[in-house]
Amino acid sequence: MVEGDPVLRIRSFLIICIVLATLLSLTTQTIISASQPTDEPQSRFGTALDLVHRAEAAGATHEETAGLVILLNKALQLGDEATRLPSSEAQRAVLLAQVDDILGKVETEATRLEVTASQRTSTNRVVAYVSGGVAAFLATLAYACTGYVWRRYRVKRTFQMRISPK
Repeated sequence: MVEGDPVLRIRSFLIICIVLATLLSLTTQTIISASQPTDEPQSRFGTALDLVHRAEAAGATHEETAGLVILLNKALQLGDEATRLPSSEAQRAVLLAQVDDILGKVETEATRLEVTASQRTSTNRVVAYVSGGVAAFLATLAYACTGYVWRRYRVKRTFQMRISPK
């Protein structure tokens, strides 16, 4: 970046502030929801699933989200087991605590993955635009050099011509 350009400095500052505010709000939401066990694991499951979708939309690959999907499936399976055990409250509470712990891990990892994928996507865009500019510069340079060499060749050929009398 150009250090003297105030527009780029302001834009960079705003982007950094937005990213930090987003991370802070997501972290606060995760901490608050992790500290308060919910009676509705489905709402927390929906939140975790939404975070995984947002990570994929930010550019995370299927290989990166596969572990999160496995954890979501495990949490769903444990939640189903907890609903099937209405008589044993202690065992049900243990299963719900495991579900809550798994969903907390999924939310944390999905948030981290979203930020990483977003940064990777932004970096790829910057590289694509910069490489396009470099390619355009090299093509212009090659065109100019070719024109220069061609003119020198024509001048050299002109001075090598012999005038023959008829």
